[in-house]
Amino acid sequence: MTAGLKTRNCRWIDVRGAVDERGRINFFEAGRDLPFHPKRLFWLHHIAPGQWRGRHGHRESELVFVPLHGGCRVHLDDGRTKETVSLDDPARALFVGTWVWHELTDFAEGAAIMVIASTYYEDAEYLRDYDVFKREVALQDAGGRP
Repeated sequence: MTAGLKTRNCRWIDVRGAVDERGRINFFEAGRDLPFHPKRLFWLHHIAPGQWRGRHGHRESELVFVPLHGGCRVHLDDGRTKETVSLDDPARALFVGTWVWHELTDFAEGAAIMVIASTYYEDAEYLRDYDVFKREVALQDAGGRP
């Protein structure tokens, strides 16, 4: 796995694969390549020009973003550090852990992004209000619980 991100609970994951004269193949194996056992897969596609996805954080879910076609920019914020990265290489996935506000923007035409989640969908664990996110992250940093 590669590193290089400043945001807490985030890192790049090199996606294993192979190449020959027919093309390339990349893959994850549950229990080997991901930092969790997947509970949910979903994908973003046909994003209208100028639109965004995400714009929230999670109390429990960990995510891995894989650009299957095209790419986008991902804005990360852990309550202390903010950074923006390009997600555009299908051989490099982005791990986003808990307590990280994330927003995806600037989708390339025809982009398709797969997201692998550590949890089943549960609306209550989403942090959709940025001010609430900031307060809860500060509580976590202080050793408290929101």
